[in-house]
Parts: sequence; C-alpha cells; structure tokens
Amino acid sequence: MNCTLDTSPMGNGDSVILSETEPEKETVEDKSNMSEPRNGTLCSSGESASPSRPGSPENHDSEMPVVLDSDRMDQLCIGLSPTLSNGNATSPADHNSRSTPMETDSTNPAIVSSHHFPISVCSTQYCCALRDHRLYCHSGTWDKEETPVKNLSEETNVQEMEGDGQSDDCLERLINLVHEFLESFYIKYGSFIPLSETDVLEYLMTNSNCNDFSNTGLNIQKEMARYKGALASAPVAGFMVMYNKHTLTLEDLSTLEEQNWINDQIINTYGDLIMEAAQHNVHFFNSFFHKQLDAKGYEGVKRWTKKVDLFSKWLLLIPIHLEIHWSLVTVNMATKTINYFDSQGIVFRHTADNIMKYLQSEAQEKKQTHFLKGWKIAINKGIPQQKNDSDCGVFVLEYCRCLSVKKPLLFSQDDMPHIRKRIYKELCDRQLNS
Repeated sequence: MNCTLDTSPMGNGDSVILSETEPEKETVEDKSNMSEPRNGTLCSSGESASPSRPGSPENHDSEMPVVLDSDRMDQLCIGLSPTLSNGNATSPADHNSRSTPMETDSTNPAIVSSHHFPISVCSTQYCCALRDHRLYCHSGTWDKEETPVKNLSEETNVQEMEGDGQSDDCLERLINLVHEFLESFYIKYGSFIPLSETDVLEYLMTNSNCNDFSNTGLNIQKEMARYKGALASAPVAGFMVMYNKHTLTLEDLSTLEEQNWINDQIINTYGDLIMEAAQHNVHFFNSFFHKQLDAKGYEGVKRWTKKVDLFSKWLLLIPIHLEIHWSLVTVNMATKTINYFDSQGIVFRHTADNIMKYLQSEAQEKKQTHFLKGWKIAINKGIPQQKNDSDCGVFVLEYCRCLSVKKPLLFSQDDMPHIRKRIYKELCDRQLNS
C-alpha cells in the first residue's frame, strides 16, 4: 500500500491520509460479490470492517484532525446522496460514464477505484474526490443530481419566448376584432367608401382591453387592405338607403367617394336629415326648386310649399345648382335677410333677386303682409373656400349643417375627406351625428 498526503477538501487546511491500492483485475466472481446499495452507503458481501481494525470508520474518524464548525457541519448534513435510476444511492464513480466498475474485497471493505473524479458536497464541486464514502462522508452529504440550473440568459430567452407567445395571441385577437368590425361595417354601409382607420381604432378601444396598439404589432391599414382585397372591394349587391321619399343606391352614395361630384339625390336626402335634426324649424328646399323657379316663375313652384308655412321657420336653405357648380342661398326670416354663400367666391346676383321676388309672392299668397317689404340681400365673404373643382356640393351641405344648428363655419378644404365619409355614414344611419 502506498500512502499519499493530500490537502483536505473540507476547507479547514488540515491533512488526512488517504490509502490507495492498485485496482484488481475485474472478474465475474468479483462482480457477483457486489452488494446492492443500502441506505445511501456501499458495503461488500464479505466480512464487515471491525472497530479494531485501523481501516475501520471509527478509527479514521478519531484520527482525523478535521474540525468543522456547527454551521459547516449542518451544511454538510443537509446534502442528499445521488441516486441511481432505481432510486438507490451510488458512489462518486457512478457519475462518470467512463469510470471503471467498483471492486470489493472481503478483506478490505473500503477499496474503491483510484481514479479521481469531481464530486459535489453541499452544492460545492471538488476536483479531488474523497476516496471512500463510508470513511469520510456522513450519511446524506452527497448532493442529488439535479436538473442543471438555467443561466440568466436562458431564463431571459424563455421569458422572451413566453412573452412572444402572449404577444402573438394578443395580436391574433386584435386582428380577429378588426375583421369582425370590417364585416359589420361592410354590411351596414354597403362599401368601404366611408371607412377610416379612426373607425377601426374606436372599435378596438371599445371592444378590447388595450388602449395602446403601438406595441402589439398590429398594422390596421394593412389589415384593412387585406380584407378589402379578399372582397375585391365589391359593393353589397342591391344595397339601398330609403328615407322619407328618397331612395339612395350605391351609385348615388359613391358620388361621395374621393373627388367625385355629389348628385341631387345626396343633396336632397341630406337636406331632409338637416330638417329632422332641426326639428323642422328649418326648411330645406329641393335642389330642383330654383331651376323651376327660374324657368317658370312663382306659378311653377307655388304648389311646392302648399303644406309648408315658410314664415313660421327661422331659416330657409335653398341649394342653387348652376351648370356644374353648387351655391347656397339662405333666408333669415327674423331679420328678412337673404344671404349668399359660394365656396369659390362667385356671386350670382340674379339668383338672390329671384328668391326675394319668390318670398314676396309667397307672402302675398299666404297673406303675410309683414313680409311684403323690408328684404335685404347680403353676400357672405370670409367663409371657407374650396381649393379644387369637385367639392362645391360638399361645401354647400356643410354650410347648411352648420347654419342649421347655429355653429360657426370653421371647416376647410383639408376637412373634405373626413366630411365626405361622415355624410356617407349619416345618410346610411338616417340621422346626423352629434
């Protein structure tokens, strides 16, 4: 036997004498002598070491000058022995797949392989392994083999993956909500002409738990384009809006799209909505009224107000269509003032004169002598002006809407796309939005 002097891995600076023997050649007989591990220790099938032998655990423990404080001893006692796949304890050599099988001898119960393998005691790894588990380790000091602890970067990656999964679910729910809204919108309005990104945002804020969609990865415009593409932007077949005596088709409503000129059907139906919103204290004349008046005089339009008392209204709204341009004439009945509004600054004085003559004739017909004289004509300047050749009709409708509710004219050419969409929706909803 060769004796070597090693520094104790216990961390107390003392030395212990460890005995080494040359590993014997493995035989079948030796394998049969291996006993099954019991209670976390290894023992041979031969005679046990007696207390009188120098190699016994009691003698070695008494000779070892190792001193451990109570805290250290508690830590050592807390560790758990590594287990085999069947749940029994194993020796340090079993942790390495390249280690040689352990041999036992009836005369030397504590012989183990001379190879050095790292061991873990109380979660601390030691390169110089203890040679004999029975002699130098108390029961329960060997650590269990645990699943390797993930480092911070791996944990972060897992969290990121989980976060990505949650983000994907949230994005999918938002996309489904967008498509749900687009479907209902398409059915309600017959097309996507009045659709805007703001409409989608308002719906999402109302029907989802999210108020900020900037970090969700949702591209509303892309989803709108994708949904429209799937439908090929085809309008709903047979879509119509009926209100009072008016019927609007998709062809009529499409005049509100982009730079199209709006037609008489849009003008007249929207005029009825204005009168309804003003509780009929305002009267809106049909867009063909002035043409008939200009062509046939008062007799040609006398029956148009047979059931209407114009002099009980506080405001009259008369759209004027001259060739390819729309203007507006208003009448304030309280002040007996005729006002002319034109989005291009054009003044057709004869139009205002025709309206004044009509009112005098109507007053005489209805025996309203107070309105036979005292009329004034005013040209309104400084009002919102159009900057193209296609929005004059929209300007007229917006003039009427604001004047009917006594609101200032604060819109501009930049507001036209939004106003067109709003008018489209109001016509389909059959009421003015507040």
